[in-house]
Amino acid sequence: MIKCIAKLVVTIFCISLLGCNSDSDQSDIIKEQRNELWYSDIYGEIKQISGDSVVTWQVTGAFCYPIITLDPLPLFDSFSQKYKDQLIYERPYDSGPASYRSIQNIEDVCTDGILDTIAGNSYEFDAEVIFQLFWLDMQNHYAFFKERNIDWEHIYEVYAPKLNENDEEQLINIISEILEILSDGHTRLYYNLDEEPISFEAKLTLAKRLEQEAHDLELKGEAAENYIIEQTVLVRENITQYLNKATQPAFIARNTLNSFSPNWGIIDVEGIQVGYLSLPHFVNFIETDNLERQDISYANEAFNNLLDEVFIALDGTQKLIIDIRDNEGGYDIQALELIKRFISGNTLVWDISTFYAGSLHELITVYAEPDSRPYYQNDIYLLTSNGTFSAGESFALAMSTLPKVTLVGEPTAGATSDTFPRMLPNGWAYELSNEYYKNGEGLNAEVLGVPVDIEVDPYDKFARGEKKDLTIEKIITLLTED
Repeated sequence: MIKCIAKLVVTIFCISLLGCNSDSDQSDIIKEQRNELWYSDIYGEIKQISGDSVVTWQVTGAFCYPIITLDPLPLFDSFSQKYKDQLIYERPYDSGPASYRSIQNIEDVCTDGILDTIAGNSYEFDAEVIFQLFWLDMQNHYAFFKERNIDWEHIYEVYAPKLNENDEEQLINIISEILEILSDGHTRLYYNLDEEPISFEAKLTLAKRLEQEAHDLELKGEAAENYIIEQTVLVRENITQYLNKATQPAFIARNTLNSFSPNWGIIDVEGIQVGYLSLPHFVNFIETDNLERQDISYANEAFNNLLDEVFIALDGTQKLIIDIRDNEGGYDIQALELIKRFISGNTLVWDISTFYAGSLHELITVYAEPDSRPYYQNDIYLLTSNGTFSAGESFALAMSTLPKVTLVGEPTAGATSDTFPRMLPNGWAYELSNEYYKNGEGLNAEVLGVPVDIEVDPYDKFARGEKKDLTIEKIITLLTED
């Protein structure tokens, strides 16, 4: 699943609900009428299908209310299989399925009632209600209170008494304080069209590190912004200068065209040719403008075509560096396409479970088969940092089990779970971490991150100023010592 979704905002929420989440307009063609109710307790939602439209109801505890339908009915239908009273939705954007059971009436599940939302004329904001729903939903679905040493009951006891029922700003500040305590980059609140989501990460990304450096240098405003831009460019330039003369021009040209796309070249180390592949994310070729989920097979095919080009270009290299130090994540199943290029047999990649109501529920064990397309079987150095995040971490988690892979740099960010999108009746959206990933060796890297084999500061300030990259320097030293 994508581990970073598009912003869900109040405006979209209102429009979608007023339109009843219909996937198509009324047609003159008479179609077979459908009246179906599918409920997933683990994912806390009901799909109400009537004719050719679908309404999604969020279930929080035993309360229910309609929300945006992220899975349009054609996608839901195309990838679903029914078995008597059960439906399995093989989500095409995710590595695991969602299971639903048939119910007769919404009221059978929503025993505490149907809540009004901001889309209705009778809705009234109540901070206490919104907070209770948020707290209860987190209690049911958030997977890592133990790992993050959070007493969720205590959180309620501390913050619930502080609430004023009409004070929206106070509620935003309280949830912000709670998210800062969690320090989970995958658990965040979207509350305003014009604002970035409220989110806190436990470890420093390159961007946050440069912000801190600018602060320490007492730079402010435009001067601070320029410093961050200059240092980010310097990091890239320092990598470029290691590449040989044959591959450097094309690397620079690709970087100039789009610095956020995969890039590659070759480093010559005393007669040893070392391939270099930079992967800033796993959202390659995916159209992200639309809020609705999608079948991303078209993008995976385009990504694979690009990988063909990469591995043909790097054919003949004796070693390979894969740089995911600032990989921001994306889709695990796109990371899986890359993993296939490095294995020689059927390989367990991830064992994934979903958290609900105090327990982990087995979701799927993901295996990879070797790809027949251009592949790589020599030694690999995987560069990671505290900023290696989300699907980048899932990739590192899987790669760490392969015998020819050495991790160099810093442990990853410690946010491996998918983001689980949820909404509140007042139109706010939030995401939380609800899935537990283990690799083939049984390691879960949430909070601590994927450990490295060789620890090196990936963005050392002094080395950066000397136009050096310490991780690449370390690999060169290892190769020349051998």
